[in-house]
Amino acid sequence: MAKMTFESAMERLEEIADVLEDGSKSLEESLKLFEESNELMIFCQKKLAEAENKITVLSKTADGFQLSDREAD
Repeated sequence: MAKMTFESAMERLEEIADVLEDGSKSLEESLKLFEESNELMIFCQKKLAEAENKITVLSKTADGFQLSDREAD
């Protein structure tokens, strides 16, 4: 998953959800897909946390608004 993007992971999660919802796979295949979806969710959560830490915070100063690169709370 090193080269996977957030968007491609979300797309794969949607594919897995569709397959699991239609019930066409065996129990064993469904469990493997469920495990893959858990790994993808962890990947997406990490990407979201990274993005959250990079958010530029808009803070009010005496001279108006100033952008700062501090981490969001």
